[in-house]
Amino acid sequence: MATKQTIKRKVAMASIRSDDAAGKPSVHSIKYTKLDGTIGFKKRVSKSFQHLPGARKFRGNINTNHEFLFKNHDATSELDKHFRIKIDLLVEVDGMTVDHTNGEHKW
Repeated sequence: MATKQTIKRKVAMASIRSDDAAGKPSVHSIKYTKLDGTIGFKKRVSKSFQHLPGARKFRGNINTNHEFLFKNHDATSELDKHFRIKIDLLVEVDGMTVDHTNGEHKW
């Protein structure tokens, strides 16, 4: 059985934020931990710049926000299309495991 590839957090974030040759956001699959501890999976998502409904607006700078705003391309309802995920809760991007350590574990 093949082992899963591991990528650093910075590489995963850069991949999610990247655009294709036409300037449109690239589409990815993601696996993440929900706040209740269960695992969530979205097959086709891309970065989104739209605001979520509500009084508080989404800040586009992920350095101060610590979360991504995604657009789910498979959602049927317009209310379910845009969702947020904390960066620390990302488990996999495109089937590759996200390593959130900062080099502090050297074997």
